[in-house]
Amino acid sequence: MRKSLLAILLAFVSFTTFAQRGGNATPEQRADNQTKTLTENLKLSEDQQKKVYDLSLARAKKMQELRDSQNMDREQMRASMETFNTELGKILTVEQQEKYKTMLEDRRNNRGGGGGGGGPRN
Repeated sequence: MRKSLLAILLAFVSFTTFAQRGGNATPEQRADNQTKTLTENLKLSEDQQKKVYDLSLARAKKMQELRDSQNMDREQMRASMETFNTELGKILTVEQQEKYKTMLEDRRNNRGGGGGGGGPRN
């Protein structure tokens, strides 16, 4: 009985953690989370926050389309991320760009060198 209860509790905690990381988040929620994370880490101005949100929302909608399609095209996802990073670079200051690059490198290193590719998650 205790093992069953523990297994159910573990499953619930795992599901809750997944949902909080954006597993079932709408594109708007994903864009909002990414904007908040970048604002905290890069000290974005109000104007930058609006631009980053719009950029993040466009990317989140594109990614949702790709996920919903029957054939998830990794190349299109990678291209979407590269476009996002290019456009984000136009919004950020030079100092913020450097910090963002460091964030990306840290994230890649924390994944064991895997090619997750994306920007910071929330």
